[in-house]
Parts: sequence; C-alpha cells; structure tokens
Amino acid sequence: MLISLTFATALVVALLATPIVRVLAHRRAWLDQPGGRKVHAAPVPRLGGVAMAIAFGVAMGVAILLSPDLDAVGGLRPNRAPAILGGASLLLVVGIIDDIRGMRALVKLVFQVAAAGLAWWIGLRIEWLYLPWDMVNVGILSFPLTVGWIVAVINAVNLIDGLDGLASGVVLTALGAFGLLAAVDGVDPTLPIVAATIGAAIGFLAYNLHPATIIMGDTGSMFLGFVVGALAISLTQDGVQPMPPWVPIIALGVPIADTAWAIVRRTAAGSHFFIADRGHIHHQLLRIGLSQRDAMLLLTAISAGLAVVAVALGQVD
Repeated sequence: MLISLTFATALVVALLATPIVRVLAHRRAWLDQPGGRKVHAAPVPRLGGVAMAIAFGVAMGVAILLSPDLDAVGGLRPNRAPAILGGASLLLVVGIIDDIRGMRALVKLVFQVAAAGLAWWIGLRIEWLYLPWDMVNVGILSFPLTVGWIVAVINAVNLIDGLDGLASGVVLTALGAFGLLAAVDGVDPTLPIVAATIGAAIGFLAYNLHPATIIMGDTGSMFLGFVVGALAISLTQDGVQPMPPWVPIIALGVPIADTAWAIVRRTAAGSHFFIADRGHIHHQLLRIGLSQRDAMLLLTAISAGLAVVAVALGQVD
C-alpha cells in the first residue's frame, strides 16, 4: 500500500507540476537553445527537473508521514532517505542555477562531489564489496569509492540526456531492476524512494517524449543521476544478501558505456572532456538514419534487456 501510494503521489504531482514549470520557463525565457550536441531544432523550455524533484519530494513526504519509523528496522535495512534527500536538495539548487544562468563545468563538478560527500557523511557509504567468493571491506577507500561512483553516474545520466525521453527511459529501466531486487531482498526503506523516483520520472516523461515540450535540463539529469547512483549503493550494501557491484553497473550499462566511450573518444582526439560533442551513441544512431523516437526506443530497449540481466545475476547465489 505504501509503495503504491508513494508512486501514485509522485506520478500525479509530476503530471500537474510539469506543465506549470513549462509555462513559467516560457514566460521567463528559460529555454534550451539548439546547437552543440543538442538535436532539437527549436528552443525548448528547460527546468523539467524541477517538476520531477517537486513530485519526488511530495511523495517522500507522504511516505515519511505514513511510515515515520522506516529507520527502525535494523542494520540490514537502514533508512537511506536522509542521505538521498540531502544530496538531491543540494544538486537541485545547483541545477536550477545552471539551467537559468549557466555554470562552469568544473564548478558543477565541485558541487556534485559536495553532494556525494554529504550523502557519505550522513551514512550512504560503500563499505563492503560483496563478491561471490568473499566479502571485502574497502576501509579508507569508502569515501573516494562512494563519491566517485555517485559523481560518475550523475555525469553518465547527463551525457545520455541527448534525445527526448532517453535519460528518463534508461533510468526507469534501471530503477525497475533496483526495485525488483530490493523487494526480493527485503530492503523495505529503499522501495518508497524507488517508487517516488519512478512516479516522478514517468509523470515528466509524458511531456518529454518526442517531440518534447519540455526537457529536464541539468536539474533533472543531476537529480536522476544522483538518486539512481545512491540507490545502487543501497542495493550493494543493504539486505540479507547485498548485490555484487556489477549488478548496478550492468543495469546502468547504456549510460556507463556511453560515458566510457566519450572519455576514450575525447582523449584520443585531444579534446577536453567537458566540451560537448556529437559523438554519443544516440548521435551515431541518428547518423545512420534512425529517427529520434526510434533511437530512443532502441537504447531504452537495450537498457531494459540489461536490467533483466542485472536482475538475473542478482538472484544468483
């Protein structure tokens, strides 16, 4: 009941909030202009991520009101909401500033590290690597591994956000896998967070499918990237049988592979990593003749297949 209500709340709020944000962005001329790695032909309102964050926050508020003792279930199932809400709130402010006024890539990176560091400080940490043959305590590597993973996922989601609906679609497939694995393993406090994120993303996606009337902007991509990266950590640290690290890596295989290819491509070309280009996977699909919608559906289908593989591997003892 709690999970369904959390999902429904996020979905309804996102469906209502997104057109309001869209109107505001039009009135204030907060528009994303064509050019660079962007493929839309006309200016599109930014800040769709604000609507997602509002929907997520309201849904989480409902979940906390209905089940305030989520953190009372013991060490196997700790409450991850404070760390995720804290880091996401910081990135929400950063994203809004970036989408409205612009922000240098290095400055954004510093704030991403700060948000991930805040989550680590509150208690969301990679402390163990649960491998089939052994459990490895990472010790002093906990902080750099936690921060490095979250920042990497944030930027991977940001880089894959190049077609209408693509970032939301890819993240939704990973969240579906995480939700199934968390439910099977009894990581109860994580499930409302998954449900709230899925509801918010689907509600926004209704307006973001091609031809999109609003895009998520960096506000949305950083929000989704942070939350899905944080949930991946919970999946590998909590529960009766925490998942091995490759399970979330496979579930997020499409954005991770695209980011890895971008690093190789830009390094080989002698380009700065933070300079946008049109060499991403979705650009290559458009170049060979696929439409935006077909390229988005293909990559989302591949991501869904990887999510199925991740769930299957997560069930292997």
